[in-house]
Amino acid sequence: MKLYFDIHNEERCYPKDHFIQEMKDNFITEMQVHPAKMVTGEDFAFCTEFDDCVEVRTGDCGKFCESYSPRNGKNGRCKFSHNCYEPTDEIITFKIKP
Repeated sequence: MKLYFDIHNEERCYPKDHFIQEMKDNFITEMQVHPAKMVTGEDFAFCTEFDDCVEVRTGDCGKFCESYSPRNGKNGRCKFSHNCYEPTDEIITFKIKP
């Protein structure tokens, strides 16, 4: 699934459907976004349980976390741990009919 950042708010990324709905809700016919690029090799992950960026390999994420739940049911990466994303320099314009 492709994700995008609003050019005015580069803190969170969303799928295209999110922006289309936002445009409909706010009667906007076009919106500029940056495509998101997955960040790899970093010591950070996005925790969907706490809706926050956490440091992996520390107490923030792992067996010391109260919500830790390994994906394979035994050990390893938590099912709530996901990659982080950053905006690219490219700008794309989404358009809808009024």
